[in-house]
Amino acid sequence: MKQISNNHKALISASELAEIDALVKAPETVTAGELADWLGLTANRVSALAREGVIPREADKRFALRAAIRAYCDHARAGATGRRADTELAAEKLRLAKEQADKIAFANARARGELIAAGEVERAWAGVLRDVRAAFLALPSRAASKLGHLTPHDLAALDEEVRDVLLELAEHE
Repeated sequence: MKQISNNHKALISASELAEIDALVKAPETVTAGELADWLGLTANRVSALAREGVIPREADKRFALRAAIRAYCDHARAGATGRRADTELAAEKLRLAKEQADKIAFANARARGELIAAGEVERAWAGVLRDVRAAFLALPSRAASKLGHLTPHDLAALDEEVRDVLLELAEHE
């Protein structure tokens, strides 16, 4: 009697071991149908793979089982790698198509006057803010002409307040 492993205390008889060996041992060469059964394919597909040169076939139309299985596994791995690369390429193409669609959509919106360049908006607002600043700085002079009872001290205080407000607004950028 032989022991299965050092970790297990169960023992197998020689006849049981011979029966397991017979079940596990594979033939050295097989037919297309037998190989198809091993690979989970049809015999026609195995023959087609042999014609394509993916699976090596011997002169007597039989297949060396180990070599055929290895060749098929290599073929399957290469296909999986190719599919992964194809998936990545498809994702990149989709991203590019979306970017191109966005570019066209922005160009169309700009042509319709729905979009304005940021530089143009910035220049327009800078002009508005310069005008607002100038109007505020002119406020003490305008008040002096309309309110004759204001003293030079009152006008200086008003001018200082206007400038303080403008400085506070400038600090909040």
